[in-house]
Amino acid sequence: MKNIKIILLGVFILSLTSCLKEGRMNIDPSYASNVVELANTGDNVTSSGIQGYYSDLGSVAAGASKSFNINVHRTGPGNATKDVVVTLALSQASLDAYNAKNGTNKTIPPSSVFSFPTTVTIKAGTNQTTVEGKVTVSPEFNFNAAYGVPVKVSAVSAGEVISGNYADAVYSFGVRNIYDGAYTGMGTLVDAASSGITGRYPLKAGLVTSGANTVRLYDYAIGGIYHSILSGGSTSYYGSFGVEFNIDASNKVTSVINVYGQPSSNGRSAELDPSGVNTWDPSSKTLKVKYWMNQPSVIAGHRVAFDEVYTYNGVR
Repeated sequence: MKNIKIILLGVFILSLTSCLKEGRMNIDPSYASNVVELANTGDNVTSSGIQGYYSDLGSVAAGASKSFNINVHRTGPGNATKDVVVTLALSQASLDAYNAKNGTNKTIPPSSVFSFPTTVTIKAGTNQTTVEGKVTVSPEFNFNAAYGVPVKVSAVSAGEVISGNYADAVYSFGVRNIYDGAYTGMGTLVDAASSGITGRYPLKAGLVTSGANTVRLYDYAIGGIYHSILSGGSTSYYGSFGVEFNIDASNKVTSVINVYGQPSSNGRSAELDPSGVNTWDPSSKTLKVKYWMNQPSVIAGHRVAFDEVYTYNGVR
C-alpha cells in the first residue's frame, strides 16, 4: 500500500509539471485571475529579473518607421467579462533595474525615436490585446547606441490587479540602414608606393550600418573594418585603415573617411576620388565608388587608388 501511495504521488507531480510546461505566457503566480501583465512578444526573450524582448526591425531608411509588438495580457480561467482599460507608462526605474540585473547599459532613446500607446483596452470576451510601439530613424537616432524602451503597466480598471512579477518589460531593437548587407567587391587597387601590393578580389565584405546614411566596410577575410590586399601574393591588409562611405539622399557617395582617423596614427587617411561614378543604385543594391588612401610620410600625393563595385548578396 505504501508503494502504491508513492507511485500515485509521483504521477500527480508529473501531471502538474506537464501542465506547467504547456504555458506559453508569463503568468504571475501571485494571483489566480484578473491579473494584468506584459506577455511574451516572440522567441527572442530575456528574463533575468525584469523581462526583456528584442526585435530585429531590419533595414529602415532615414525618416522612416517600423513597429514592434507589445502584448498586454489578463490572466484567469476565462476571458474578461467587460472591457479592461490598461495604462502604460515609460519607466526609467524599470530600465535601471534591468541594466543592474543583466549587466547592460541600455538607454532610453530620444522622444523623436520611439512612441507607444499609453492607453490600451483588453476587450470583453478576450484576454489579450496587442498594440504597436513605433521606432523612427529620426535625425536624433544613434545607430551606435544600445537603446531600450522600458514599459510599465501603471494602472488598470477597477477590479483588476497589476502583476507583481510581469508588469515591466524592456523592448530593444536592431535597426540597419538601407545600404547594410553582405556584398561582393570587385575592382582594382594600385599602390604607388609598393608594386608588390595588389588587389585581393573578389572581396567578401559587409557594409555595416554606422549612421542613417553611412556604412563601414567590414572585410570578412581580416575580420574587421579593414581592406584586405595581396602583399607578395599573400593576404594582408593596411593597418589603421578602414573606410566609411557617406551616401546622401540622392544616392551619391559624398565622402569616404578612414575610421581610424583623418589621418590615423600612421598618417593614413581616405579621400573620395571625384572622377568615379560614386553612386548607390537602390534597385540593384550596387555601390560604385572610387577613392584614395593617402599617406604623405611615405609618398607625395595619393598612395593607393581604389576603383570598386560592391554587389549585394543578401542580409549579413
